[in-house]
Amino acid sequence: MVKTANKTPTHNKKKRILIVVFGSLLIILIAARIALPYILLKFVNKEINQIPGYQGKVDDIDVALIRGAYVIKGIQLNKTGGAVPVPFFSADKTDISVEWHALLQGSIVAQIKVTNPVLTFVKGPTEATSQTKIDKSWVDVVNKLIPFKLNRFEIINGEIHYRDYYSNPTVDIFMQKTHIVAENLTNTTHNTDTLPSTVIANADIYEGNLNVNIKLNPFATVPTFEMKATLTNTNIVDFNNFLSAYGKFDVKEGSLSIYTEAAAKDGRIIGYVKPIVKDLKVVDLEQDSKKPGHLLWESIVGLAAWVFKNHPHDQLATKVDFDGDLKKPDISIWSVIGQTLKNAFIQALYPSLENSITIKGAADAEKKPFLKRIFGSKSSK
Repeated sequence: MVKTANKTPTHNKKKRILIVVFGSLLIILIAARIALPYILLKFVNKEINQIPGYQGKVDDIDVALIRGAYVIKGIQLNKTGGAVPVPFFSADKTDISVEWHALLQGSIVAQIKVTNPVLTFVKGPTEATSQTKIDKSWVDVVNKLIPFKLNRFEIINGEIHYRDYYSNPTVDIFMQKTHIVAENLTNTTHNTDTLPSTVIANADIYEGNLNVNIKLNPFATVPTFEMKATLTNTNIVDFNNFLSAYGKFDVKEGSLSIYTEAAAKDGRIIGYVKPIVKDLKVVDLEQDSKKPGHLLWESIVGLAAWVFKNHPHDQLATKVDFDGDLKKPDISIWSVIGQTLKNAFIQALYPSLENSITIKGAADAEKKPFLKRIFGSKSSK
């Protein structure tokens, strides 16, 4: 019978070393995992404060290593100087992660999901009291915060505001319940179409619905896209502060719908905007008679609307065509007047998209004859 040799002291020593090494590594990893959110929080707060004219702040950051993500909580971006009382941008949660669907197809790309964001544009009498734009360096900040190329972007329950604290009355026009999804921004699906990426957006605007569909080429050196958008049945009465501040009148009834298409390629753009106002009532004699000057101006506005209204359809409408250089497209005032007259006295403009604008049309666009630019073709809806 052969006896099993006892383990040598050297073997036991190696075993103890391995335990110490693996134990140390485990402790380091745990410590790194605990410290990582604090390191990221400091990094993100530092980067968002690199945007000229704005000061940023993040409340907290969570890290989810298993799904390759970190979550920014309570972000705010405020204009410096304190003259604007609301943040330019804020969001409850911003989730930045690896897109696993693309990873399965061999592409390492990122996705962003922003929950409850609020974007506020402010008009003021001076640059210090306004926030209508942000420095282009914000793109560099976003690139530093995202470790990979961005392939998918989603906004959930967003709001966009336009405010004027210096008008009389003050103005706050906004859209809410905004949902935006941009997909395939780096073409991970290897789509061979000219416009491989998509953006779909919808929102609520004062009882109305906004829907936007865009196809685009994010790799083009100049904007290359097709867009269709509709805003239907928005209550104009809710715009009264805006109308009173800038137009010095308000309305008692009415709904607004807007239909628009546009396409751009090779530095050229073509498209149209078709606003349609239905059931418009401007003057209320009982209410407006207390202000004679106000009543006179509203009577003039109401009379003009009545004259140019298509009475059988009870709608005031026009169509604004544009085409030409992308930076400064041509808009014919005569065309706008002609389309208004056409709607009033010849044929009511149809409340829908015409599906007449394509990217090929943008590349091949030529000037229309004068009368056709004014009244449009017979086949147009």
